[in-house]
This record gives sequence, C-alpha cells and structure tokens, in this order.
Amino acid sequence: MQLYHTTEEDLPIQSDREKERLRSDIEKAMADYLSRGGAINQVEASQRSNDSSFVINSEKTAQLKADTSTHSRKKTNDLTDTELARLLKAHCTAGASLASAAATLNQTRKRCEAIARRYQIPFRSAAFTKARARS
Repeated sequence: MQLYHTTEEDLPIQSDREKERLRSDIEKAMADYLSRGGAINQVEASQRSNDSSFVINSEKTAQLKADTSTHSRKKTNDLTDTELARLLKAHCTAGASLASAAATLNQTRKRCEAIARRYQIPFRSAAFTKARARS
C-alpha cells in the first residue's frame, strides 16, 4: 500500500478543447442520425421504464413471476413473540440449533436469540455441539 497518491496510473485529464471536440463530434453524429430518419427521445433522469429491458430466459422469467404471485411468504415479524417461542421450543426439543431453527422459521437469528433468552429456551451453543462431536 502506498502512503501517498501517485499520478502515474491516473487517466489523462481532458482539456476544455478536447471536451468541445467530443461535444461537436456527438452533435454531428446526432445530426447525421436525424437526417437519416432516426428519432431521439429525451428522457429525464427521474423517468424509468416499467418493463424489464433485458430478459435472458423468457420461460424461466415467466415461471418465476408466476411463482411469486401464487406463493406468498410470511414476513419476518408476522409471528408474535409467543408463537415464535412455542415454535423455537419445539425445534429445541427436536435437537436443532438456534441458527437452523431461525432459518427454518424465516426469522432473523438476532430475534430468535432474544426470544429464546426471554422465554428461557435452552439451545445448545455451537461450541458445545463441536466438543460433543469430537468425543
């Protein structure tokens, strides 16, 4: 890592003459395009197209759109704390880790840890599981 910036690898700075030359070249190209019958639509920066502009696999895209419309997933906070505690207790009894239970229930690990702590659900730590697997 360098302690200071060197300009050896920088791109060359465009002078005002070069910028004007590029601007005039672009204007000439636009005039040529318009004279051949082309049309230019000016689009503001805030305007966006609603349809997707580039689709690689139309069949797969259509299938994915259909799946998302028919399959509605629960949001993270749709479960109440008591419902989540009940489900976490079931996962704990089955021997699952807190991380796998959180992933299965589509909840954040942080929220599951807080609920497990509040409801005193005794999940085994990852260190305990690794030590037990070695012996």
